[in-house]
Order: sequence, then C-alpha cells, then structure tokens
Amino acid sequence: MTTPQVWVSTTFARIEYDGQSPGEHWELVGTINTNQERDFYTYIQILLGLRQTTRGRPEFYLDGDPVSSWVQATHRMPFWVAIDPWGEMRPHIHGARPTYFVSTGQAVVTQLTRRAPEPHPGLAVKPVKVPIRLKRTNGEVFAKWEKTDA
Repeated sequence: MTTPQVWVSTTFARIEYDGQSPGEHWELVGTINTNQERDFYTYIQILLGLRQTTRGRPEFYLDGDPVSSWVQATHRMPFWVAIDPWGEMRPHIHGARPTYFVSTGQAVVTQLTRRAPEPHPGLAVKPVKVPIRLKRTNGEVFAKWEKTDA
C-alpha cells in the first residue's frame, strides 16, 4: 500500500508539474495514514477506479511534517489540496503516472467530529495531526490531474 502525499496551495489550484512536484506554488505538508483514515481513503480509491462509493465526510487528519512552516502555523487561510495517491512509491509502481487529485474547492483546517488518531508509537519523528475539511463543488470533492506523456 502507498502513502499518499498531501500538498497545499493558497494561491490557486492549477497543477504545473515540473517533474518532481505539482508546481512551485504548492508546498508538501505531509501524508495521509491510510490505516487511520480509511473512510477518507475511499475518496482516493474512487478516483483510482478501485471503488464505487465513498464512506464518511470529505475530511481527514493530515500526518503533518513537523518541520513544515504551514503545519506549524497557528492561523491558516483557506487553501487547495493536491493529493499524490502514489506518494514516494510512484517510481517503483509499474505504470503509475504522475497523478494529483486536486480539491475542487478550498479546504479549511477546522475541528472534526472525531478525535485525532494517535501516531504509531514506533515512529522516530511524530507527525503533527492537522484536521482538514474539504468542500464539495458541483457535487465533487476532487478533480483528477494525470500526466499523460510520462
């Protein structure tokens, strides 16, 4: 199983793939623990063609990188989210093209109904749990961007 990477942008949602990232206006802020965020992961599985329906609300706890300035910030403006479903494993997955699932509306950091899951006790660097709620636009949470000539 892969660990999806999460990128944020406060300027705009457009992907300008540079061979390594979705563009210089995007900041890599952490990952999604798919074991702890099973309901939210169904949104990703649908876009990968692995499921037909989602479970739960479009919200999740980001495993934030503790050195990221965005994760450390106390006040965050609404932002767009781009999720790389393959994460660091993309080069090792046969046929996995650069792919990003970009939020159709701006997301917010807000309190979620459920409590944040505890990080795995064996991790050397403990992630910062950041509660993110995505917004539906025209019934959709994400738009899929995929590089076709990779």
